[in-house]
Amino acid sequence: MTRHLPESERRAQILRAARSIFIERGYLSARVEDVASRAGLSKGAVYFYFESKREIFDALVEEELAVTRSFLADAEKDERPAVIKLLDLGRRYLDYFAGLKTPPRFFLLMSELAIRDEDVRRKVTGVHEDFVSATEAVILQGIREGAFRPYDARAVALFLKAFIDGLAGQSAVGMRPDTERLATDGLRVLLQGLLNPDPP
Repeated sequence: MTRHLPESERRAQILRAARSIFIERGYLSARVEDVASRAGLSKGAVYFYFESKREIFDALVEEELAVTRSFLADAEKDERPAVIKLLDLGRRYLDYFAGLKTPPRFFLLMSELAIRDEDVRRKVTGVHEDFVSATEAVILQGIREGAFRPYDARAVALFLKAFIDGLAGQSAVGMRPDTERLATDGLRVLLQGLLNPDPP
């Protein structure tokens, strides 16, 4: 007999099972009964909490995007100088990817489905735009403060988003970031540039 759990815990149990099933079999091949079996529940119990396989998938997409949204919300409320805000945002992403117990493979699955599914693509590109806009605002703040060179702030934000996506992709295949190197010389390259100001 299945132990009674609060609704939030039961939903989390189903989502954990679904995440692993989707990663193993792909979204199209996965079935609700597979999710139920992995969660140790009946198929009817899964349908009590989620109306369809797609609703389960969408809930997992929201979980995946919630991490970025929380980081961006914190950055938006942060009243510190732009340099500190940008360093803190980068460090949080490094710590997040380095600290995951399992590789974030759902990120790749979600991106793959976005190629064929307009709704998923809209969500993925939406959070991409949120990141770029929020980071652009930090860059513009730094330019106003005189801390950053007057570069095209959106171009810099797009570059940083590509870097974060690269970390996510590498982590998804088990390549954990070298946080020590990236947090030191990696960040120095970002903030100071690669060219020697006093070439020989």
